[in-house]
Amino acid sequence: MQCFIRYLRWFTVGLLGLTGCENNPNSASNSKNSALSISEQTVFKTQTQVNTFLNLYAPADTFPINISTKVGEWEGPESANFKWRGKIIPSSFWRVFYSRVPFKPLATDPPFYATKRFQINDSTVALLTRVPGAYWSSQVYLFLFDTRVNTITTSLRVAEAWADTGDSFYLESRIEKLQNYKFRIVLNQGECHPLDENYEQFACTDSVKTYVLTDQKFSLVSAAPVYKK
Repeated sequence: MQCFIRYLRWFTVGLLGLTGCENNPNSASNSKNSALSISEQTVFKTQTQVNTFLNLYAPADTFPINISTKVGEWEGPESANFKWRGKIIPSSFWRVFYSRVPFKPLATDPPFYATKRFQINDSTVALLTRVPGAYWSSQVYLFLFDTRVNTITTSLRVAEAWADTGDSFYLESRIEKLQNYKFRIVLNQGECHPLDENYEQFACTDSVKTYVLTDQKFSLVSAAPVYKK
């Protein structure tokens, strides 16, 4: 696959999701321990740095927001059709993601891209960020940034797409604003694997999960049965 060859260097990143229970692509993380790591405490030294970081993200004023990186997988992230390219996040800000993304800075391409942001409540900003996947920055996470302590408190993976030698996976999402400070996130996931060496038969599964986001918490409200085909 062309993307596999082009982005083979991302394989060393080996990202399968967030740390801990978030290896499940649809799982919401629990809130962080209140004790922040030293690296996170020193990411932002001034309010100007915080503002510079947040302003990398374009305001998302229109809902719903549909998120997918499929085009980036098939056509490449530089394609004009790829809607989630985002802005390169400077390396001075990478540490804010370290406790959420098991990242090893070995690749030559920038790993983190700021895409969209929207306000959750008076002190919480949602940051849709493209981060490294298996071969390139093919994942999008929704990070919740607490402006009182200037750190990420929790997160949810909302998009991913990859394909390799007959195997394929995608995760797409739709974010709807229900009312002020309340949002619904619908995650659609599909995965296929070949059943024969000629790639004529495949086993595929589809699933749907719905979360409600309020304040700094993702709550799972429904999970449709996995559909096999």
